[in-house]
Amino acid sequence: MTSYACTAEKLSVPEIQAMVASTNGFFARDYNLELGWNNMRYIIEAAFLQARLLGRVLILPSFVYARSCEYENRLCADYATMVNRGDAVDSDEWRELPLDQQMGWKIPIELMINITHLRHAHPVITTADYLRLHGQDPSSEASNGHWTRDLYHTRPNLITGHFPSLKVIPNSVYDPEDIVRVDRILDDDAAERNFSVADPQVLQTLYAALPAGKSILGWQRAQSALGIWGDLELDRVVTENGWRILYTYDSVAGLEYNKAAVKPRKMAAPRSALRGFETDYKHIRTNVLLLEGAVHNGRKLGGMYFTTRSAQDIFSSNVLYDFRRVDILHDLAAKMVEHMFELTDGRLWMAAHVRRGDFVRYHWTMEATPESHIQRVKRHLEEGRNALIRLSSHDLKVYDVPGDVRPDIDLHKCPPPASQGIFYLATDERDPEILDLFRREGAILMDDLLTIEDRRHFASRHHEHAWVLMISDVRAVVEQIVLSKAAFFYGHAMSSVPGGVMNLRAARGADPRTAVID
Repeated sequence: MTSYACTAEKLSVPEIQAMVASTNGFFARDYNLELGWNNMRYIIEAAFLQARLLGRVLILPSFVYARSCEYENRLCADYATMVNRGDAVDSDEWRELPLDQQMGWKIPIELMINITHLRHAHPVITTADYLRLHGQDPSSEASNGHWTRDLYHTRPNLITGHFPSLKVIPNSVYDPEDIVRVDRILDDDAAERNFSVADPQVLQTLYAALPAGKSILGWQRAQSALGIWGDLELDRVVTENGWRILYTYDSVAGLEYNKAAVKPRKMAAPRSALRGFETDYKHIRTNVLLLEGAVHNGRKLGGMYFTTRSAQDIFSSNVLYDFRRVDILHDLAAKMVEHMFELTDGRLWMAAHVRRGDFVRYHWTMEATPESHIQRVKRHLEEGRNALIRLSSHDLKVYDVPGDVRPDIDLHKCPPPASQGIFYLATDERDPEILDLFRREGAILMDDLLTIEDRRHFASRHHEHAWVLMISDVRAVVEQIVLSKAAFFYGHAMSSVPGGVMNLRAARGADPRTAVID
């Protein structure tokens, strides 16, 4: 299959059946379509891992919901189906807002992910594909993203004539506090039912160091508890006493909102607490295996831990290289990056993401006022400029990620940003007065970069999708790509947007010292 500019190849019913026939069946999730795109992105990444471990075709939602229109709602509604978000996803979260702010727009999933490219790594279809295979109208897909247990299993497969069987993994058994969900149980763990203990005092110390209600121990906490600071020695002591080294990703500021695949870290857990996802569920032979409910809050990227670094690297590769944005969005971002270099006369430039929007309503913003918020950004960017100046004469590094990643040599080739110079700002703030304040402080926004000629050129090349520039959530994907190209990036730890930016930066060879998330 070749890569599409925008949409995935529409599979015929025989092609869908041929895809699933070579696997163990379908893997479905109850998707949380009330969430924004970047939350959905890492939920889908975890679902992809789960489906791959089980050798099943991943079923994606056929659409997601965009939260806002850049113009009057009726104009966006001419191109994308407009819904009341609360009605669509069975939520009262937005009921107190003015009616026009309760609206959302159905965006095809193929516009957010290059599904054709993703299929090179593992079989993937949409819920609409599944419904077509079973002779059902794709419009019957549940609006909230949940798997409809009854409706989706009432019609036979058009090719085999069999009604699809279903097995549900209850949410309560996925990862309760007394277990640690891992990708698979290793052979030596499965064989050793009665784990030997080299030093009972070490074992007692490890258990005493566990956080309340948890069955997994942070690496630094294990080091401190045992007074062992060398990794190899700690590896040996932990494994000799019936525990297992596990692999995952570092949190940001102690939070699990970013979920980026750029900073691997080790943890430790008792072997007796481990439960393998592949081990527990790959033997099931129903046509559809459904993981019930949400399993992302407070979890690490992937929704589980890895028992080997090589298994973690495979998943990191999926996230970094197989989950691609569609080409038309990359084209728009490339034009914006070109204009940023024009505005800076070829100098390096910096960028920031300022999350406002509903964060203002929930009091989650980093600063209480727009004035203090933009000053916070500028302080970090000035620190970033100083870091870029230092790096201009130092060896460059890359993130600890798999693949043949080469350092971004532009840091040595281009002059550093000018002091108090312009910078790119991605934000969901839409108050004109606040945006003008940001501009006076040096911010360059998306609409400042895209010229009339750029928009006309885009519309002429992609006339069927020229409307995407009207949808704020799709524009935000373009901005993520732009942020990834900046010489220095600053973002917010409570937002999921920087996680996607960091993945893109790591994949292109950005130096880890050229980004700050707080």
